[in-house]
Amino acid sequence: MTAKIYYEDPHIGTFDATVLSCEKDKDAYALILDRTAFFPEEGGQCCDRGTIDGCEVLHVSIKNGVITHTVDTPFVPGSTVHGELDLKLRFDNEQQHSGEHILSGLAHSLYGCTNVGFRLAPDYTTLDFDRPLSAEQLLDLEKRANEVVYRDLPVKCSFPSAEELAVLDYRSKIELSGDVRIVEIPGVDICACCAPHVDSTGLIGMIKIIKHEAWKGGVRLTILCGKRALMYFGKALSTLDSLTKLCSAGPDALPEAVNALLQKSLKAEADKNKAETLLLEHLLKSGIEKLQKEPASADEDRDKAPLILFTSAMDTRNIRNAINSVASGHAGILAVFAEQDGSMNFIASSTSGGLKAITDTLRKELGAKCGGNDTMIQGTVSASKEDILRCFGA
Repeated sequence: MTAKIYYEDPHIGTFDATVLSCEKDKDAYALILDRTAFFPEEGGQCCDRGTIDGCEVLHVSIKNGVITHTVDTPFVPGSTVHGELDLKLRFDNEQQHSGEHILSGLAHSLYGCTNVGFRLAPDYTTLDFDRPLSAEQLLDLEKRANEVVYRDLPVKCSFPSAEELAVLDYRSKIELSGDVRIVEIPGVDICACCAPHVDSTGLIGMIKIIKHEAWKGGVRLTILCGKRALMYFGKALSTLDSLTKLCSAGPDALPEAVNALLQKSLKAEADKNKAETLLLEHLLKSGIEKLQKEPASADEDRDKAPLILFTSAMDTRNIRNAINSVASGHAGILAVFAEQDGSMNFIASSTSGGLKAITDTLRKELGAKCGGNDTMIQGTVSASKEDILRCFGA
């Protein structure tokens, strides 16, 4: 088993160790040392990063007590190597994990929640509780958690004896045996945990719940602690400052100003849709009138001749509304093809049917992506107007 220096002192940033083995593993090497200060990916937490003899440590994992460092350079078994940790990343992870313990401990004691999931990723942390919490409860939880931070309580890590563990009331997601590491924040939380933590709660800085969502009958929280929370608020304030300038409104008046802009935009969109629909209706009706006025040969029926209209980009809902509005005035096929990013969106309608055969032709000859039924189809196609007209027999 690998000796875990991070349990001796979580602040150690450099160490020397002996290479036990180094084997090729796909495009990298699996390096095992007799001792390490690198915390592996374990218990929902991402691993430490850093270097070994100047070589970047790509990943750190643990299995059966043996810690494997993934590196891109081979090392000679029996040699001595020097490791250096990214202590800024270590401290960031400590802030997140200790903050999670505070929230989980308080949620358990205040609301009877059990933590059933935890993930500490490089840019966010999530924790899952087995029961829902209201918005008011979450605000209270966050407030109480930050009060624990302000009190700067000690964070105690220990390996109790079997006798001590037997009478200890601690949180754990699974049944544990052997040496169990306990992390305690007095009066707040006692939990089995393998990860490094801050020395005291004041070092967490702040705890912020930035998102909550229903999760398997309970709730999933996304949280940021310490520097992550500070950076989040910095970005949020920068965004707020930009919005207040764009809207010419102070922070308190910003919601009203944004809502006014939204309503103005929605009205403009509605007016645009109405205008597009009316324009298409006019063009389709004009086309129908033109067809009916043209002289027909003995074997032609102008009432059933296809009318194909090509336009610039338009909303398919407006196309559908326009076609539906005028379809009863023409027994033949009505189709509108609107240019969109190098292809054409289209809708075709026929009160007398016959579109299934058209669909098959468009797919086979032009590679169109379309579907529908014998009286209406919709899709996209990349083809010339001449090829499209040929498929409709126009």
